[in-house]
Amino acid sequence: MSDAPATNPHAECESRFAAIEARFVKRIEDLERRLRHVEAARFKLVRRNRRLVQHVVILKEKVRELTARLNADSTNSSKPPSSDKPWRERRSQKPTGRSPGGQPGHKGKTREPFPPEKVDHRFSVVPKSCGNCGRRLVEKDTTGESRRHQIVEIPPVVAEVREYVLHEARCSGCGHATTPALPEGVPTGCVGVRFQAITTLLTGRCRITRREAREVMPALFGEKAAISLGTVAALERRTSKALRPAYDEALDAIQNADVVNCDETSWRQSNALAWLWAAVTPLLKVFRIDKRRNREAFRRLLFAFDGILGSDRFSVYRAHDLRKRQLCWAHLLRNLLGLEEAGGKGRSLGRAGQKIVKAVFEEWYRFRQGEVTRGVLRRRLAPLRLKLKRLLARHINNPVPAARKIAKDLREYGAALWTFARVEGVEPTNNAAERSVRKAVLWRKTSFGSASRWGSRFAERMLTVCESLRAQGRSILDFLVAAINAKLIKTPHPSLLPG
Repeated sequence: MSDAPATNPHAECESRFAAIEARFVKRIEDLERRLRHVEAARFKLVRRNRRLVQHVVILKEKVRELTARLNADSTNSSKPPSSDKPWRERRSQKPTGRSPGGQPGHKGKTREPFPPEKVDHRFSVVPKSCGNCGRRLVEKDTTGESRRHQIVEIPPVVAEVREYVLHEARCSGCGHATTPALPEGVPTGCVGVRFQAITTLLTGRCRITRREAREVMPALFGEKAAISLGTVAALERRTSKALRPAYDEALDAIQNADVVNCDETSWRQSNALAWLWAAVTPLLKVFRIDKRRNREAFRRLLFAFDGILGSDRFSVYRAHDLRKRQLCWAHLLRNLLGLEEAGGKGRSLGRAGQKIVKAVFEEWYRFRQGEVTRGVLRRRLAPLRLKLKRLLARHINNPVPAARKIAKDLREYGAALWTFARVEGVEPTNNAAERSVRKAVLWRKTSFGSASRWGSRFAERMLTVCESLRAQGRSILDFLVAAINAKLIKTPHPSLLPG
């Protein structure tokens, strides 16, 4: 029989079970620790993913905004037509299928012949031989029938040199020598009044450069009309001074207008950014160049104006009474088109808004053509006004900044959209001012603005004179000659105000 102690199977099982349980507990603790690390990593990944999603949304909106800015032109933004890329395909109306030009049945329009009293030279042309048999024709063969053919020709115009000899006279009594003054109306410079007017007309109205004007003058009027570049600049300054009284009178007169349309565009003065402001009526158009684009600059142009102001939605114009404003519907239509083309959550506002704007224009065209009265116009616009109000309310918190800004602006200042429906003489667009400003834009593009304060004064005065006289159907050259003469002989200046 063995002396070894007997083993307890139950105790051995408990020991093994305890060891296994300890290993399982350790393993569970290890798994729980790993699970906590995985959960922490997952939380970090979820948080990072959220930030990335937000970043992608921001980047998409930025790409949409930059794409919209890249695709902006004169049809979907406030940019002028002169800024459109020449290679960009222009939007046009739907093709009608008709060939370009006059259509079948269209009555052509030709220039009417001048009456006999306006004919300066008359030449008789008689055939010398028969066009059929070749027999020589004499005066008695004429039938009395004739056909008139008129041409307009400009005879050679050559500049002439006028010399004034100032003779000195000595008094026999006191011995004093006296030299006479120039006759009245004779300039002290080297060119005459009409020469000065034509030169400044070329640079200020035809928008050619000073160097080109120096070349054009002798080409038109002979070698005696040759002038230096410095003389052209001097003539511009003299003409600017001569136009100042008429310009100041026009600036004062436009303050009393019932309706004025206003717009502004960038300018360059002394190689620095400036702004050209325009205030226009149908027959009077005043321009002013200022270093600022703020309310003070606006008030320096319309310092006492209290009538109806037509403009775009630029915040500077809010200085004017809201009840006496008319916002531009064409400008709004371009903004809505830009929203639609940009896509995103602003597209619905752009698409629905365009339908309302086009409906408003249709009603306005009916009124302008005399199909409806003003009372009928207001009644037809009432449901469109309500529809626009509801549309803006739905987009007041639109995530697209441009759409949200339009909705907030029109909800706050939308009453100024409908002034044209109740006030006679008010147009629903600011096209009158925008068309006038385009002349200044073309001037700026060819001359890069003005090099000095005097250059800006010449530009604003010449623009005011030329655009106002063009609207009134008056001669610009005759007005310049009259203004320069008035400055020379100290007589009343000609007026830009319509008769």
